[in-house]
Amino acid sequence: MDSVREIGPFILGLLLPPVFMIAIRTGWSGGAKFALSFATSLVIGLAISYFAGDLVAGLASAVPSVLVNTSLIFTGSQLAYWSFWRPVLEPRQRDVPATERVGRRR
Repeated sequence: MDSVREIGPFILGLLLPPVFMIAIRTGWSGGAKFALSFATSLVIGLAISYFAGDLVAGLASAVPSVLVNTSLIFTGSQLAYWSFWRPVLEPRQRDVPATERVGRRR
């Protein structure tokens, strides 16, 4: 059962990059992009720990659970973005006319 609880956040992280690609504009700095993706991973990691019941067991078991879930989600999202989603979706974003792109400079 523990392996399922660890694979779930990782798989969820694999599916997050398209959402990030829609939410994050190209004009944002690297720090802002990192902050949004890490904050989202932290919130989802907290939610998974809450629904799994790890937060009621006390601080000693809640902190490692949140850290593991957050790191699995963030690692999965970064791995999926750089190895799959970016090569697949970014060429399609370049094909959109400049008038339809928001936040891109000519």
